[in-house]
Amino acid sequence: MEKPISARERLLEVISILEKNTDEEDMKTLHEIHAMLPEHSNVGVGTVREDLLALEDSFIYPILSVQEKVGMQKHYHYDGRLFEIHELRLLMDAISAAKFIPQSETNRLLMKIRKLTSNRLAKQLNNELYVVNDAKYDLAEVTKVVAQLHTGIQDRKIIAFQYGRYGTDLEFHLSNNENKYLVKPYGLVWNSDRYYLIGEYITEGEIRQYRVDRMRSVQVTDENFVPDPDFNLQDHVSKMFHMFGGEPLSLEAVFSNKLINVVIDRFGTDANIQAKGPDSFVLKTRAIMSDGLVQWLMRFGHRVKVIHPETLVSQMKEEAKNFYENYHE
Repeated sequence: MEKPISARERLLEVISILEKNTDEEDMKTLHEIHAMLPEHSNVGVGTVREDLLALEDSFIYPILSVQEKVGMQKHYHYDGRLFEIHELRLLMDAISAAKFIPQSETNRLLMKIRKLTSNRLAKQLNNELYVVNDAKYDLAEVTKVVAQLHTGIQDRKIIAFQYGRYGTDLEFHLSNNENKYLVKPYGLVWNSDRYYLIGEYITEGEIRQYRVDRMRSVQVTDENFVPDPDFNLQDHVSKMFHMFGGEPLSLEAVFSNKLINVVIDRFGTDANIQAKGPDSFVLKTRAIMSDGLVQWLMRFGHRVKVIHPETLVSQMKEEAKNFYENYHE
């Protein structure tokens, strides 16, 4: 025969029942709550009524009771949830879409999110987001690495790690002769469903970006660092294209009016944009010279023309020439 639960255990059971089984559209009566207690609890209805009254009078535990008329049964529900159901859906969608989170970790996180609401509402959270091209990284350590990087950034500790990429043999190959990189971590950026570390590569004394899913054997060292006071992470990232690094430049280009929303999506409504005739506009901005910038501009074909700087104009001409010749061999 199981031992009857204590008064404290009983109150915790009542609280658990309220949190798991009630919400503002699914309230429970005293007798329904009593019926959900474990069979071995040996608790009377009157005792549960006293527990509910105590919770009602509490300034700590958020429980609401509704009584339509005097003499009718009260209905109770837990009223302390931190998230609305639509907020939980947003969290689940973000996790489902994030490629840097392994599928096993995604499933585990979604299960935890469902526990943040009642059992009834949790059933509405089964319609997970369908993600086009939803391949997840086969790297279960990514989420742990992200946590380590946050620690390094927060505590201003130098990060040591190996880095590499996949080859045509579909095998992962380490760079730098498999030696570790020592980096002063300045910040993490989430771009195009991937995490990137932005930091100063100590050996070269330059700012670089590293895809987190390509990092291996990550270690937060005991060595502190002092960040460059002139470096602004937000300003740096805003000038990058597809997370390619390079030298800063003043970009001036003519775009077709059909691309105005593309440009605004990339640079914001406060971008330096001036009309040029009835069908085009000129964009003037600061950017970083890189293959990523060229790729971004080339994707729009004849609907964009770079007019400054000359180095970028020459690179665009060379890329256009190579593109043409690739189809006229």
